[in-house]
Amino acid sequence: MNTLKSLTRYYPLVDDWQAFSKAVLRPLPRCLWVNTLRISSDEIIPWLRRRDWPEEQVPWQGGAYRLPANADAAHSLAYLAGWIHLQEEVSMLPVHLLDPQPGERVLDLCAAPGNKTAQMAVRMGNTGIVMANDVSGGRLNILRTTRDRLGLLNLAPSTGDAATFEPTGDRRFDRVLADVPCSCEGTSRKHPHVLQQTSPENSRRLSKIQCAILIRAVDVCRAVGRIVYATCTYAPEENEAVVDAALRHFGRKHLRLVPALVPHLQYAPGLTQWGDQVFADGMSRCLRIWPHQNDTGGFFVAVLEKGFRVPTTATPEPPVRSKFDPAPALRLLKNRFGIPPSAFDGLSLFRKNDNYVSITTDEIRSLNRSTPEGLSFIKTNLTHHKLTTQAAMCFGHAADKNFVSLEAHQVRPYLHRQRFYASMSQVRRCTGFGYVIIRFGAHSLGMGMYRPVVGGAWIDSLFPKNWAGVHLSTGHCGPF
Repeated sequence: MNTLKSLTRYYPLVDDWQAFSKAVLRPLPRCLWVNTLRISSDEIIPWLRRRDWPEEQVPWQGGAYRLPANADAAHSLAYLAGWIHLQEEVSMLPVHLLDPQPGERVLDLCAAPGNKTAQMAVRMGNTGIVMANDVSGGRLNILRTTRDRLGLLNLAPSTGDAATFEPTGDRRFDRVLADVPCSCEGTSRKHPHVLQQTSPENSRRLSKIQCAILIRAVDVCRAVGRIVYATCTYAPEENEAVVDAALRHFGRKHLRLVPALVPHLQYAPGLTQWGDQVFADGMSRCLRIWPHQNDTGGFFVAVLEKGFRVPTTATPEPPVRSKFDPAPALRLLKNRFGIPPSAFDGLSLFRKNDNYVSITTDEIRSLNRSTPEGLSFIKTNLTHHKLTTQAAMCFGHAADKNFVSLEAHQVRPYLHRQRFYASMSQVRRCTGFGYVIIRFGAHSLGMGMYRPVVGGAWIDSLFPKNWAGVHLSTGHCGPF
C-alpha cells in the first residue's frame, strides 16, 4: 500500500477504495483510434482478429478500440502507415467533449506530445485550423512526427507560454482545449514514479499556473465558444478549485459550466466542496474518472461555454498570396503519376525552404504569418524531384500510373528499406525508370525506385529511415 500512500487523502471521495486500490496497481490497458482520413473503422476488425485481440470497441468513442495491456501495436504496418494511432482511452475525453467541427478554428493551448491535437485534426476531417501551441518547441517535434505519419494538413504549430498566448491576427478561436500541466496522479498505472512527487503543496503551486492558463483560454475564445479544461490528476486544488477561480473571475454572465455528459462511460461528478472551500454552483457538472470505473487512468474534465448568443458563421479570410507558382509541381504529379490537379482543391502549395515544397490547407494559409509549416510535399534538392512519403500516403490513391501494388510477403522488405522483386503484373502501370508510389491494397505506403528488368522490376524501398519497421512484429501481416 506504500504506492498509494500519497493518494489516501482522496479516501472520502472514492466510492470503492478497495477496487480503486487494485486498479491503480494493475497494468494499464492500451487503446487505439482509427485514422479515418486513411481507412474506415470497419477495416481495423480483420487486423484485430489476426492478432487474436478482442474486438472491444470503446463504448463511448466511435472508431476506438481497447487492446490488451501487452499488445504491441506500435510496430505494426497499421501504425507505421498511419492507419491507427495509440492513445490512452481516458485521454480521448477532452476532445470528445470539446467536439470540434469541420472548418472551425480550434486551439490546443498545451499541445505536446500531441495525441489530442491529432485527434482534433482527424475529427475535423483535415479542414479548418488546429493551432497546436506548447511552451516546449522540442516536445512539439513529437507532434510533427505524428502529423507526418497520419497525414494531418490542418495543423499550425506554435511555441509559447500558454498563459500569455496571443492569437494570430484579430481572429479568436471557436473552441479551446486547456489540457494543462498537472501533478499527473492519474497516470500512475503507466508512470508509478509520479506518486512519489505528488503533494498538496505541489498541487497548490501548480494551480496558480493552471488558473492563468484557463483564464487565457477563455480570453482567446470567441464571444460564443467552448472551452474544455482537463487534467490527469485527482487533486481538487488543480481541478474544481481552478475552474471555480475562473468562474468567479469572469462572472456568470460571461462564463458558465455545462454538463459533461458521456453516455456509456462511468464517472463521478465534480466536487461541490473540498475541506473548508465551497465551490461555485454547478461544479457537479464536471466529470471525474477514477481508474476502477472503466479500467483506465484517472482524469478530470470541465466543459465551459462563453457567451449565450446564437453563434454566427465567420467569413473566411482569403489565402495569403504567395510568389511561389504551384503549376510546375502539379504538372510533375500529373505527368508522372496521373494525379489530377483537382486532388489539391482547397490546399495551398508553398516553398518551405530550398529543399522542399510543402502543402497545407487554404485555412492555414489564411493565417497572418509569412510561411506556415505545412506537410513536406515534394523534395526538390535531388536530380529529379521526389514526392515525399507523407505526401504519397495522403495523395497516392489518386494516381493512375507509376504505382506498384505490393503482395503480402513484400510488405516487410518494404518497411525495412530493402530491395525486392516485383512481377510484371505488379508493375504493368509503370512507364519507366524512376520514382513510383507503393501501395498495399487500397492504401499508399510511400515511395520506391522502379528499376525495370526482363520479366518484372527491382524496387528499392524509400520508406523513411526514421520510420523503418526495424522492430516490426514477426509473423504473417496480412493486409495490416
